Amino acid sequence: MLNRKFADLRHAPDLDPRLLAYDPARLPQAVVAVGPSARRKTKGGVVLAEPGFVWAIFFFPGHWYFLTSVYDDRGSLVAHHVDLCAPSEERDGMLSCLDLKLDLIVQPDGGRSWVDQDDYDREVAAGTISTAWQDAVARTVEAIDRDCRAQAFPPPSVMRYRPPHVG
Repeated sequence: MLNRKFADLRHAPDLDPRLLAYDPARLPQAVVAVGPSARRKTKGGVVLAEPGFVWAIFFFPGHWYFLTSVYDDRGSLVAHHVDLCAPSEERDGMLSCLDLKLDLIVQPDGGRSWVDQDDYDREVAAGTISTAWQDAVARTVEAIDRDCRAQAFPPPSVMRYRPPHVG
């Protein structure tokens, strides 16, 4: 089943999210601290959340993904987590999107891996992701892979960002 993801992480109570900043007109649109009672989250073998981590969340209007830059409790980049999703929209006063399950993890050394392909395939088989959306996902994967090879992804606005000191 597809789920909606919100910029303030209200969809992820296990992260004990603490919204530090939100401005839908700026990049990143949201900065969220992972709270003290958060449970550890890993994906593709990479620890993406522990208490004290900070997530900078970047939505790109009209694109079929959003990107979360994950920083550890010392402010060091852990990874960029790319969620493929339907284009973002405001819902209940917060930017959000419908998660299409397929994700990309980009590590600071440039290593990258697509994860959750099996979840995406199950949604396709269940008919919850239309053929038109599958085509958009395929084009997005191709474009991101091409930009990664050209060292043009993540975008400069993401690469310039530095998180606030929290704690």
